[in-house]
Amino acid sequence: MSRVKPQLFWQGRKKLGLNAAKLLPVCRTLESTANELRWIKQHVAETPSIIPFGARVWKLCDKRGKGLPLAYVLGNQPFGDLEIKCQPGVLIPRTETESYTIHLSNILRRSAVSSSKSDPADQQPLNIIDLCTGTGCIPLLLYSQLSRSLPFQSLNVVGVDISQKAINLSRQNLHHNLGAHRFPAPSDKSKSHPLQRSLHFLKADIFSSSAVDPILSTPVCSEQCAAQEAEEQQQQQQPTWDLLTSNPPYISPSGFLVSTSRSVRNWEPKLALVPPVERVDLHQKHFYHHYYPDDENLLPTQKGNVEYEEEDVFFARLLEIARTYRPKRVLMEVGDMEQAKRVVGMVLGDGKLRKLYFGEGTEEEKGGTVQIWRDDLVGFEGYEEIMDIGKEKIVVKGHPEGHGRSVYLRRVGVVDA
Repeated sequence: MSRVKPQLFWQGRKKLGLNAAKLLPVCRTLESTANELRWIKQHVAETPSIIPFGARVWKLCDKRGKGLPLAYVLGNQPFGDLEIKCQPGVLIPRTETESYTIHLSNILRRSAVSSSKSDPADQQPLNIIDLCTGTGCIPLLLYSQLSRSLPFQSLNVVGVDISQKAINLSRQNLHHNLGAHRFPAPSDKSKSHPLQRSLHFLKADIFSSSAVDPILSTPVCSEQCAAQEAEEQQQQQQPTWDLLTSNPPYISPSGFLVSTSRSVRNWEPKLALVPPVERVDLHQKHFYHHYYPDDENLLPTQKGNVEYEEEDVFFARLLEIARTYRPKRVLMEVGDMEQAKRVVGMVLGDGKLRKLYFGEGTEEEKGGTVQIWRDDLVGFEGYEEIMDIGKEKIVVKGHPEGHGRSVYLRRVGVVDA
């Protein structure tokens, strides 16, 4: 990174005051410095304290100048129409995550509206689970968007994380946004009402079947939902999640050192970015046993196995969960297009997953969806291109210059309106 030119400091001091000298090394431009200084001053003005205004602004500018991410300095980050509280030790929400979350909510909303029009009596609750939830930003925004756009739809949303600090923060974010009246409150369990909504955050290790299976096997929902699930179980069917989302750790140890910014390396939790070594060792043999292409030409292979990087281990586990619990839709955030291709390869290379989410036969007969979504979907929802992965043609959606950001699966027989 190039050094900031001395004259820029003089210009900053002249136009913006002494605080500019603190911010310029991290902001790099006068425009960015002016914006961050304005946000810091606004934050100080909105949070009363006995400490003088100027002293508080100076202290926060000093923290920011030392590299502390702005979301940690201010204590929050906008995410859709929500304000997400942020604390060191829990990953800061990204705009790319916000983009696909809004796109997902639009898909679910249109599908629910279409279903209710075709069969008004079929008002089944929407069950959504987010694994590795962090601040809870994904389930909170989905709940916010869907509870307001589908006023007569029962809704059950669950966020799961291994970190107690993350779970505590996600619950704080629930109460913070409820207090600001940004979305309707979950239903009062003590009152009987046909419309039931719930939003829960639970601590569990997704690699521990004993911890996560009870959550996955029984969506947390209303008595009405429970009665419906009991009927499904009598018919030997698993209760169905309409959507499983996850933004798991997906960066390699070397990538963490080389490709992330100093601010990320110094301040954001490595646990949320890099899969722990013990997870890789534990799951590697299992991965090679299950994710093994029937056709060696399906993907570039090495000794007959799918090319698999250590940073992909969480996707192996997430797809194992998808094989077992068969959610109608799955969305997994990835690091780049190459990782997205590898995750698609895992799906296509596993017979059960391929049949479940891609289908068999001609294009018309397949019926499922395996897609890659780029960074920016908002405004580019209709833009699609075709990418060859192995022998299959996969749809890539989003801004044509965006990076690969997520892999989306839709089960065969499920329709996105």
